[in-house]
Amino acid sequence: MRNRTQIKYKLIRIGSLFVMLTGIMGYYFFCYISLPSHMKLLSGKEQEIDFHIPATASISTASGKVVSDLYKPVSMKAGSSATYQMDVKLLGVIPLKSVEIQVIDEDTIHVMGQPIGIFIKTGGVMVVGEGSFETVDGSRVEPSGGIIQTGDYIVRFNGNEVSGKKQFLEWMAECTGEPIRLSVERDGMVRDVTIQPERNREGAWKLGIWIRDNAQGVGTLTFIDENGNFGALGHGIADGETGELMELGRGSLYDTTIVGIKKGGDGVPGELTGMIEYDDENIVGIITENTSYGIFGQIYADKIDSFQVSEALPICLKQNIRLGEAQILSGTSGKPEYYTVEITKVHLGEKESKGIELTVTDDRLLSLTGGIVQGMSGSPILQDGKVIGAVTHVLVNDPTRGYGIYIEDMIKH
Repeated sequence: MRNRTQIKYKLIRIGSLFVMLTGIMGYYFFCYISLPSHMKLLSGKEQEIDFHIPATASISTASGKVVSDLYKPVSMKAGSSATYQMDVKLLGVIPLKSVEIQVIDEDTIHVMGQPIGIFIKTGGVMVVGEGSFETVDGSRVEPSGGIIQTGDYIVRFNGNEVSGKKQFLEWMAECTGEPIRLSVERDGMVRDVTIQPERNREGAWKLGIWIRDNAQGVGTLTFIDENGNFGALGHGIADGETGELMELGRGSLYDTTIVGIKKGGDGVPGELTGMIEYDDENIVGIITENTSYGIFGQIYADKIDSFQVSEALPICLKQNIRLGEAQILSGTSGKPEYYTVEITKVHLGEKESKGIELTVTDDRLLSLTGGIVQGMSGSPILQDGKVIGAVTHVLVNDPTRGYGIYIEDMIKH
């Protein structure tokens, strides 16, 4: 009996210790994700940061080390542009995180909110699928198995540069059954491979891969700077089948007019339908980058006047965004208009295009679109007269809610 009692109390102590350690680790993780790995401060301006965690932060400067308590608001004023490292310790003892602080000059940008047509073409052709097929004699073969994989880019065919899908298919149609030499780009490295094609049931020579070379659609222009450089979408253009960011060969922005709106509903994403004529006369700019932070490039100088360019507005850094009312600028009605939204959460950790959580509260937009729909990606988000970010995603099961990217992450490109 005594042994059973001892075992019982021992198990209780072990369980209590486990619960305590789990709580400590959970709180440590909470504090960790409450701190960004990178943050910016505006040069020459006094700014307040408030992380409200029981930790101390030390920053080494030319004049010595500055130590601050992060449980209460801290006022900071940075001098000229520079980069510092802030070492944070939980309870002043346990190492928590090193935060890189970059001091920047205050940026102003012209917010846009106008729908634009997008066309990008990859370098070579992108492999969007691979697999087996049935031959003339009924057997199944997979010529590219273990050689080519989804997400690869084929840039050369028998030593010749691949300009697009049409050309690649023409060369395959001219194939005589000889082994084919391909130059394949994967993870930034190009390697040469040789594949033996096989005849399918119709007698055509095939490699067992599916390819594409372009993407097009409607998005929203976020901003233009004083030099005509633009940022749009707030997220990259990825292949719909692979989910991989498409490698940009060349790209163009086109003038577009919204001709239809499919309202979003529970489990059904809505969509803007734009009329886009893909001819040279309607090109308004070139796309030079396709990144996880958006697409970027240059608006043609003679086309800038065709946009409704706003007054230049200052940006707001992520640590200064507050919960509560904000606005998005969207051209869903045919012209850019401000609609009210509620900022419900701000993730200071590394969430890239989902750092801001928001809810549409404006009855006009809810009546027009049901909330956030495809094509609104890139719509600027503003608060207190400053630009804080851009809309990026919608919750499929609730189109009134969505996400946004911090504007500071977009403009660094």
